[in-house]
Amino acid sequence: MNVKQIISAEDYKIRKVFHKEGGNYLNISEFYYDTIQGEGIYLGHPAAFIRLQNCTMNCSYCDTTEVWRYGSPYSFYEINELMLAHDILYQLKHGQHLVFTGGSPLLQQDKIKKFLIMFNKTFNFLPFVEIENECTLLPSDNLIPFVNCWNNSPKLAESGVPIEIRYREQIIKKLAGLQNSWFKFVVSIEDEWDEIDNYYLFNKLIKKEQIILMPLGTTRIELESNREAVLKIAVEQGVRYCSREHIVLWDKRIGV
Repeated sequence: MNVKQIISAEDYKIRKVFHKEGGNYLNISEFYYDTIQGEGIYLGHPAAFIRLQNCTMNCSYCDTTEVWRYGSPYSFYEINELMLAHDILYQLKHGQHLVFTGGSPLLQQDKIKKFLIMFNKTFNFLPFVEIENECTLLPSDNLIPFVNCWNNSPKLAESGVPIEIRYREQIIKKLAGLQNSWFKFVVSIEDEWDEIDNYYLFNKLIKKEQIILMPLGTTRIELESNREAVLKIAVEQGVRYCSREHIVLWDKRIGV
């Protein structure tokens, strides 16, 4: 399958930084389309991904660290011109989701909102927007109306991130109350369900029906080694299971 690149992960090496005025730009690590959503409630749905630079955490199992650490600023005008040049607008208008991922997209949430407003004024429509986030930044009330799906990924102890950084009750509660909001947990062993139960369900931060379990795996081999155990937990606990389909299809490869 030919996934199409608009901004490659290597772009920052040759990109000439423009003069940033008025905040009308996004710091982008990569931008690609004609692929699928690999995780969550819309797994398998056609999608385009804008990966934004920087993250609030540095999880031990992150499979995109080498990408989100780098990036370049692109003005809204440049992004729109690139989309026109790559003929992506037809796909976005007819069903391909636009996924803001990271890193931590909400580090740039004000710019995302401004970009979507300009996009709508320029092209007279808004795509179906998904936002991936790690539940450490409070979403702005100004951004919420523009987002069709919240893919929330709270981190558990196995991430290696201290609990005071990764566990923010008020933020999780806010996200849980949003329409079309789901919580993806990366797990590999049964004990991790106890952590989900104790920190998220017992205190009623989130609803059980919002939970999606995914096996830990940054490579196809690692994913396969954890799949059955996580599937068993999901069935026993009565929650959704999903694979990491981009890993299944392309292994540890960026830009897909």
